[in-house]
Amino acid sequence: MLAKKGREMRYINNIKTVVCAGLLAIAIVLPANATRVLTWTDGSPNRGTRAEAAQWFADELEKRTNGELKIEFHWGGALLKPKAAVKGIGAGAADMGLVLGVYNPKLHQAYILGDMPTPYSDPWVSTRAIYDLVRQNEDLQAEFANLNLQYITNVTSTEIQLICKDTPVKTLDDVHGLKVRGIGVYGKIFSDLGAANVAMPVYEAYQAIDTGLVNCTQIYGYAIPAFKLQEIAQEITKLDWGALLGLAYVMNKDTYDSLTPEQQQIIDDLGVESIDYYVKKMLLDNDILINNPTSEIDGTKVNIYELSDADKARLLDATRKYHEEWRKATNEAGVDAAALQAQFLDFLKKYEEERKAKGYPWNRGSGK
Repeated sequence: MLAKKGREMRYINNIKTVVCAGLLAIAIVLPANATRVLTWTDGSPNRGTRAEAAQWFADELEKRTNGELKIEFHWGGALLKPKAAVKGIGAGAADMGLVLGVYNPKLHQAYILGDMPTPYSDPWVSTRAIYDLVRQNEDLQAEFANLNLQYITNVTSTEIQLICKDTPVKTLDDVHGLKVRGIGVYGKIFSDLGAANVAMPVYEAYQAIDTGLVNCTQIYGYAIPAFKLQEIAQEITKLDWGALLGLAYVMNKDTYDSLTPEQQQIIDDLGVESIDYYVKKMLLDNDILINNPTSEIDGTKVNIYELSDADKARLLDATRKYHEEWRKATNEAGVDAAALQAQFLDFLKKYEEERKAKGYPWNRGSGK
């Protein structure tokens, strides 16, 4: 294990040497106020809520730096496949982009705490909480730094839902015997419930459903049209279950360090502001897509079912043993799991109380 980690670090360090030399050359050659293009890798499609939020970030970055920084997007894993993004960005194959802790749990042992279902399902509350946790927790900071990554901000999947082809799921018992694409803890719990869990990235879900490899996929509302899943599956079950919070926008640390302090501050500011922009857009899209009992998604009629409160409670109860497994593995990695969970819970409570008292930031002062 140590030998493998040593080889990985030597690989990253060798590429870092080349990248640092290149960054120094750029700093010497580029005239003042010249545009510097930053490459952004993302496994997501170039449409939908997440893509629109990323484009907002890019537009604001270019505007606030007076054109000094510009982002060049590489969507759909064209530059780096989702599982390769962590090491690829850290090594300088891309300047920045999206990484998912659930695809590399051994590299993000502490960070995947955010992928564990909790009773706090509000996306603004949970995203602000995980952002503050990463920014303020030394163990999480070290986890990203060891990968040569600068954490910028967080995104979220929102609650996990289910979409199936031809097979309505109206109760948890209905998943028994179905082939379901899942990932991480969510897939494991469905396996415990009697489904055949097929672990694969969400980016492969369309083909898997279309070819019959799976009957259903765990998904999140705004992602259904982004991946065009309504074209091949029209049975949607509202699980309203947890969320994937281990989704970070990161930058190569050497790239970040090569920026001016003013440019770094603009990126840090946008990291906070993008959470509100992203969640506001996502909530609106989810309301249109799956919180409407007569939903049509891009002209395709879909049927929507909702689990009973008892079934939703069963899902949360089924999570307990996986929290225990995470705590054990995290402690073995040298991180105080109980302290990390307690700090996360404190942030969740803080933002839940703020939301209840003041509403969402974008509605404050509007009378809504």
